[in-house]
Amino acid sequence: MKERYTIMVLVILLTAVIFFTLSSNMLKSSLDKISDYDNRIKTAQEKLNSARILEEQLSQFALIIDNSLTKEGAFSFDEINEFKRRIGEMAHQRSISITRLADSNKFSLPGLIETTYNMELEATYIQVGQFISDIEAMDNLIKIHALDISPAQVSNSQRDQSTGGPNRYRVTLELSIFKVKREV
Repeated sequence: MKERYTIMVLVILLTAVIFFTLSSNMLKSSLDKISDYDNRIKTAQEKLNSARILEEQLSQFALIIDNSLTKEGAFSFDEINEFKRRIGEMAHQRSISITRLADSNKFSLPGLIETTYNMELEATYIQVGQFISDIEAMDNLIKIHALDISPAQVSNSQRDQSTGGPNRYRVTLELSIFKVKREV
C-alpha cells in the first residue's frame, strides 16, 4: 500500500511539474508575441508620427511657396500694409518699441519681386533674438540684409529707474521679402 501511495504521489508531482512547465512555456511564448506586437505597434506609431510631422512641415512649406508665387509685377499696398501690421503685432508681443519702419521697392533679379523694409527698434538682446525668430517663422521668403545693434541713448532719469534691469539697445534691421513671378 505504501508503494502505491508513493507511486501516486510521484505521478501527481510529475503531473504538476509537467503542468507548470507547459504553463510557463505557453505564458513565455504569449509574452514574446505580445512584446513583438508591442514593438511593431511602437514602430508603426513612430512612422505615423514622423509622417504627420513631415506632412505638417510640407504643408507649411507649401503655404510659403503659395505665398511666394505671384502673377503681379510688384507687391500690392495691402500686402505691404499687412506685413507692416504683422511686424507691429510681433514687436508689441515682445514689448519692443519700433521707432521707424519704412519700405522701399528694390531692383531685384528677373523673375523676382522684392520689397525692402528698414526698421529701427529699441529692445534687449533677448527680445531682438526672439523678434528675429518670429520674423523667420513668417510665411514669406525673407532675407535679412543688415543688423546693427548699438546702445540706446538713455536719459539720467531713465537710467536711475532701470538700474539693474536689462540694457536696451537701438537695433537697425534691414530685411527684404520676395515673391517669384509665376510663369504663365
